[in-house]
Amino acid sequence: MNNFKASILIGGVVLSALSASAQAEITVLDKNPQSNSLLAPLSLQVGGSIRPEWIFNNGPEPGYYKNGHDGGTRFRFRGDYKLTEDTSIIGYYELGVDMAHLLGMDNHYAEGAQRDTQRQLYAGIKDDRYGTLTYGHQYGIYYSVVGIKSDVWDNDGHAGGTGIGINGNYDGANKPKNSIKYTNDFGPVTLYANYLLPEDEIQAGEDQHYRRNNGGGVGFDYKLTKDLVWSAAYSLTDATVKDNQYNEKDYHQQLSGTALTWQPNNWYIVGTGSYYKDFVPSTRENPVDHYFAGSGYGVEGFVGYTFNIDAPFLKSVQPYVAADSLQLKGGEEYHANHVYLGAGTTIGYGLSVYVERTLAHSSDDEADATWVTVFYDF
Repeated sequence: MNNFKASILIGGVVLSALSASAQAEITVLDKNPQSNSLLAPLSLQVGGSIRPEWIFNNGPEPGYYKNGHDGGTRFRFRGDYKLTEDTSIIGYYELGVDMAHLLGMDNHYAEGAQRDTQRQLYAGIKDDRYGTLTYGHQYGIYYSVVGIKSDVWDNDGHAGGTGIGINGNYDGANKPKNSIKYTNDFGPVTLYANYLLPEDEIQAGEDQHYRRNNGGGVGFDYKLTKDLVWSAAYSLTDATVKDNQYNEKDYHQQLSGTALTWQPNNWYIVGTGSYYKDFVPSTRENPVDHYFAGSGYGVEGFVGYTFNIDAPFLKSVQPYVAADSLQLKGGEEYHANHVYLGAGTTIGYGLSVYVERTLAHSSDDEADATWVTVFYDF
């Protein structure tokens, strides 16, 4: 019965993809410069990505992996209110939804998993000359500058700072809550800066808690040529870890990284390197005074070439190879190395399919795996 429900879900995704035109977002309300009404300067857009996924491990795995599960479905809502020719008030909301959980498909989602979660929510002001200033739950400096460059294959995130810290919504590496962010372009350079306000503590173990006190970061993209971009970022987060026995310790978490992205013609080639200090949770027993691994580094690389076919139901194919390596020091002596072989096929009408094989070699004997993910973007 659950497989039947899964088939209905996937079939519905395919049919909706074939019946809709491919576009990044749908404009619900467009600006009307000919009108003097209060809502004339307002535009509203909606979009999203529905992502059924299957994972087949060469080892023990949760049943929902191979049964089919949600691989990160999200819905986006964007608003823009034009104040002048150059200045707008902007807002953005992104909701993550576990579609299998929402539809009550047992054995297709992790027990205890959330049905929906806020991925981003922010608002601010955008000016063509003075830049963009926003406040809320939004991408941090590391991801905006470095992480996004290598977030291009399916089973990624094993060596970059975005997904290996305690929680990217709090430590600043992914989408920190309660943050102020500024971006602006200065010729070939795009500048990024943010400040992380204090956040409530979160669970960090059976009897441990993590609290962000404050933080901030800076970064830049430098366009060396029309095809080549050099990026670098640095973030610092002051945090406290405590336990139920009133033991606590303050940490100055450091996260820095750099990326080189080359996109000649149909190629996409990127390499990143990141350094971590008191950022990655220890792989050993982690009491309060040694909750984080002392230091470590991660490198990532991706090479892909897109073949444009532009035939009915087959628009393009991108075969690719990627690799990453994470090394933790400070008494950890932990390593994890991966090689990824895959291909992304764009069918059209917003529909694409990725098939990827992960070859793993790690201190904790991670199993090899095959990932199959369907994307319906609208």
